[in-house]
Amino acid sequence: MPSSVGDMTLTPEQEFLQKQQQELDGALKKIIQQHKHEIATIERDCLNHKQQLLRAREAAMWELEERHLQEKHQLLKQQLKDQYFMQRHQLLKRHEKTLTSLLTHSITALLLGGEMEQMQRYNQRLIEEMKNRQAQERGRLPKIQRSEAKTRMAMFKKSLRITSTGTPEQDREKIKQFAAQEDKRQKNERLHQHQKHENQMRDLQLQCDANLRELQQLQNEKCHLLIEHETQKLKELDEEHSQELKEWREKLRPRKKALEEEFARKLQEQEVFFKMSGESECLNPSAQSRISKFYPIPRGALGAVQTVLPDPPPPLPFTLATSDNQST
Repeated sequence: MPSSVGDMTLTPEQEFLQKQQQELDGALKKIIQQHKHEIATIERDCLNHKQQLLRAREAAMWELEERHLQEKHQLLKQQLKDQYFMQRHQLLKRHEKTLTSLLTHSITALLLGGEMEQMQRYNQRLIEEMKNRQAQERGRLPKIQRSEAKTRMAMFKKSLRITSTGTPEQDREKIKQFAAQEDKRQKNERLHQHQKHENQMRDLQLQCDANLRELQQLQNEKCHLLIEHETQKLKELDEEHSQELKEWREKLRPRKKALEEEFARKLQEQEVFFKMSGESECLNPSAQSRISKFYPIPRGALGAVQTVLPDPPPPLPFTLATSDNQST
C-alpha cells in the first residue's frame, strides 16, 4: 500500500512540470483567442472595405448607366432638332426662291417667259393665254371692222338712193359724213378693246397676286405645321425618356436590395464562422497535435516525437536545479 501511495504522489519536479504545462496551456489559449479575435477583426474590416469598394463600383456603374440614358436622350433630341431645322431651312429656302421669282419678275418678264417655280409657271401660263387671246382679238378686229364698214356703207348708199331727195353733192356729203362717223366708231371700238384688254390684264394681275398671297399663306401653314410636328415629336421623346428612366430606376431598386442582402449575408456568415471558431477551444494546446515551436518538448513526454527529432533540446535550467537539490 505505501508503495502505491508513493507512486501516486508527484515529485516536486513533476508538480512543477504540471504547473508549467498548465500555464503553457493557459498562455496558448489566451494567445489563440487573441489571435482569433485579431483575425476576425481583420477579416471583418477587409470584408467591410471590400463591400464599400463594391458599393462604390456599383454606384459608379449606376451613375454611368443614368448618364448614358441622359446623353442618349440629349443626342436623340439634338438629332431631331437638327433634322427639323434642316427641313425648315429647306422649306424657307424654297419659299424664298419662289417669292423672289414672283416679286422680281414683272408682267413683261412673265410675258417673255422663263424657268420659274410652279406658281410662277401657273401665273405665266395664265398671262400667256391672255396675251394670245388678246392678240387674236386685236388681229381679228380690223378685219371685222373693214367687213362691217363695207357692209354698212353699202347699206347706207342703198338706203340713200332709195330715200334720197337731194342733189348728188348732198348725197356725197352725207356719204362723207357717214364714213367719218364710221371711222370714229371703229376708233371707239379699238379704244374700247384696248381698255378691255387692260382691264383683263389688271384683273389677271390681281388674280396672280391673290395666288401669291394664297401661296404665302400655304407656306406659312406648312411652317406652322412643321413647328407643331417638331414640338409634338420633342414632347413624345421627352415622355419616352421619362418612362425609360422611371423603368430603369424601378429595376435599380431590387438590384440595390439584392446587393445589400448579399453583403448582409456575407457579414452574417463571417460572424457565424468566427463565433463557432471562437467557441471551439483547444483543451490541451500543447498536445502532440499542437506542438509549439516556441517551447521545448519535455523529456519522456513525447517519446514518439523523440524518435523523429535527431537531437532533443537541452533540459531547462530549473530542471537541473531541482535535480541538484534532490541529490543534495
